[in-house]
Amino acid sequence: MKKLTVILALCSAMSMGLFAQNVDAQSVDTVGEKYTFGDFFDALDLPTVLGVGFTPNGIESATFNSAMRLGWRHHKNYGTFVYITYDTHSNKYESLTIEGSNISNGEVWYNEIGMSVGYRFPLVKDIKAFYQAPYFHPWDIFVSMQPGISIATVKNITSVGSEPVFSMENYDHIVPTLKFSAGVEWFIFSNFGVFAEAAYTQHLMPTIIEKAAINNQDIKHPSGPITLSVGLSLFFN
Repeated sequence: MKKLTVILALCSAMSMGLFAQNVDAQSVDTVGEKYTFGDFFDALDLPTVLGVGFTPNGIESATFNSAMRLGWRHHKNYGTFVYITYDTHSNKYESLTIEGSNISNGEVWYNEIGMSVGYRFPLVKDIKAFYQAPYFHPWDIFVSMQPGISIATVKNITSVGSEPVFSMENYDHIVPTLKFSAGVEWFIFSNFGVFAEAAYTQHLMPTIIEKAAINNQDIKHPSGPITLSVGLSLFFN
């Protein structure tokens, strides 16, 4: 019995020693693989985007749009990504009575801000083997969803005094939006790529133009624009 107790004690001591060595080794590995500020900085992306947009309901004209983004990627060409974006464009409208404006044929400017969350899928022959041992590849496809806001600005003209002098003022209107995007990306260099993207933005509430069109019975409910864009992906490292 005493021998059994001694053997169990020695086994316990050896097991504790091996466990401690294993924990120390894991700690060293964890420290070696610790995510640093440099890793975060290297994962930042500064895309510049240009495109065209149109509204399927036809109440506004087609437009050119430009956007600037600041993004972060878990991995450069696969995996999750997040970015904030600022998009600006203008559309023309006709024969609409706009809230806050006395211009029935005019132009509306949109400034849109949002935060997108998405995922990139690598375009490789064996995707299972790729995830087991990732490597650099030039092509990927991506999808994303972006909640945000759209700020519509229209003009209103008022007379100043008795003279034929007029003043033009801005009238702003904000609605929440939800944007869905999909695209393909090609890395020319390890820190520089180009991409093409298609997106649809759903207005969760009627914009100031859509309100006027609904009142005019031109449309029944809010929708949003479809945009086709190309862009450049530029990394710090």
